[in-house]
Amino acid sequence: MGDGTGFHVDVDALKAAGVGMAELLGMLDELKVEDIDCDRKFVGHKGLADAYESFTSRWNVGVSNLTEDGQELSRRLVDAAGAYIEADKQHRHNLTGILDGINDPAAPGGAGG
Repeated sequence: MGDGTGFHVDVDALKAAGVGMAELLGMLDELKVEDIDCDRKFVGHKGLADAYESFTSRWNVGVSNLTEDGQELSRRLVDAAGAYIEADKQHRHNLTGILDGINDPAAPGGAGG
């Protein structure tokens, strides 16, 4: 989008980043803390069991927060790409209308009017 002289947005890169983020979050969702978590009695030491439980609990909260924030970022990237595409279409439509009037001699302000 754009001709390289001034403001330029790589819409494809925005879309790819949003989709890539969603795919990454899908993979992350498959790696549940519960899959590696074990019962305290199998750790064998109370202090180690407490530390392990604290770690996995915080990890679970962190993954949940990361997933939530990542999903929002993914949506916003894709939405931003869509907004740029829509703005570009609207500007192109507006410019086409102006240029069509210039080339149409019968149009108000046109070459013949």
